[in-house]
Amino acid sequence: VDITAVLGYQGGEQAGTGMVLTSSGIVVTNNHVIDGATSISATIAGTSHSYKAKILGADPTMDVALIQLEGASGLPTVTLADSSSAAVGESVVAIGNALDLPGPPTVTQGAITALGRTVTAGDPTAGTSERLSGLIQIDAPLQPGNSGGPLLDAKGQVIGMNTAAAADTSGYAPNVGFSIPSNNVDSIVNQIEQGRGSSSVQIGNQGTARG
Repeated sequence: VDITAVLGYQGGEQAGTGMVLTSSGIVVTNNHVIDGATSISATIAGTSHSYKAKILGADPTMDVALIQLEGASGLPTVTLADSSSAAVGESVVAIGNALDLPGPPTVTQGAITALGRTVTAGDPTAGTSERLSGLIQIDAPLQPGNSGGPLLDAKGQVIGMNTAAAADTSGYAPNVGFSIPSNNVDSIVNQIEQGRGSSSVQIGNQGTARG
């Protein structure tokens, strides 16, 4: 789904992508996509069907959030595959709402270039940053709006959630992107669905900050 978050502290909007996990509209995305939002809407990619959404929980330290599309039913879903078999050199495809452009999702191709990477991801709009670890590094181009979208392996299985891209001081983004392994995403999703809060996992909308 294409996600649009209205940001209360800025009065602007932020676009991203989400993956539908259940036919009733439970969607996983990046925390930074919905962080600070006063309202969230999600549109089924390639259609005009839009839903309001509420936050079920988030782990800001891992940049994972779970939202519920209100009144949704019968939605097509993705399945998070086992990311432990991901290997350097493996072909991948990144899908998402790049640049928040109308029409079908964008698709970029590349390969896994490194595993277990640690990066500091910044949000220029909010002026914040966070340190993320255990990431899959890819050379498939990622753009703003791709965050929260699926990273697929050669079998078409979801092995990661796209979350960040490298950029130099000119703002040019070379082909260096980063995805959260699907096993890490799945673990946090299960914890939120079970209502098990912790020092990092917050249940419900608690005004999480992009840290």
